[in-house]
Amino acid sequence: MREDQISLQLYTVREETSRDMPDTLRRISEIGYPAVEFAGYGGLSPQDLRKVLDDLDLSASGAHVPLDSWQNDPETVIEDMHALNCAHAILPIAPSEHHADEATVARFAESLNRWGELCRQWGVTFSYHNHAFEFAPMGGTTMWDVLVRETGPELVHLELDLYWVRYGGADPETLLRDLADRVSLVHMKDMASDEQRSDLPVGEGTMPWPTLLSAADAAGVEWYVAEQDNPRDALEDVRISLRSMRELASG
Repeated sequence: MREDQISLQLYTVREETSRDMPDTLRRISEIGYPAVEFAGYGGLSPQDLRKVLDDLDLSASGAHVPLDSWQNDPETVIEDMHALNCAHAILPIAPSEHHADEATVARFAESLNRWGELCRQWGVTFSYHNHAFEFAPMGGTTMWDVLVRETGPELVHLELDLYWVRYGGADPETLLRDLADRVSLVHMKDMASDEQRSDLPVGEGTMPWPTLLSAADAAGVEWYVAEQDNPRDALEDVRISLRSMRELASG
């Protein structure tokens, strides 16, 4: 991981972006992040957001785009990515109706392949972002195994959330090694040692970062994205994560 590969998933500061996206981006830039990953556009058009990013010398490392946008108007999703100069469009979650059983997941994978092919035609990389439920038993398999099996490696890449992989009972280092050609991005948040295994800023928990980053580097990961689902103090937590990630990058 290099410092210029570090990004922030803006879901972490969602309360701030909902109030004032441009000012939040300014604060993130001042903290020192070189890039951000969007989770909504805060009421701005992608064209207006691009102007804000350019003024702040921020890059768009990726954007989480909800399922209904892919289902209803994937062409506009791609236009938005081009407007943001954003190479990675990510489906952030599969709603529960799409992982009821193996057949349902296989049908869902067909949609992922279709959107991945469309993105590929227009120079955008399509990725799926995991949580923990993908690793739960499902008959004799898991949703994760079905998705990996039924999606084309050249069409559907993976944004591997290392915390949620571990939370779900899988080994993130093994997945990084086995799926190296498909993992374009990783999400980084730390795991507390409490019973709930709460999420924490990078560097404050039990995730084995040197080992994981070595595997991610070997896999050719493009972006290392800090994220917390439940920050304590969002702007302070992202500051802590950036400091820790810089230390890891220089180590």
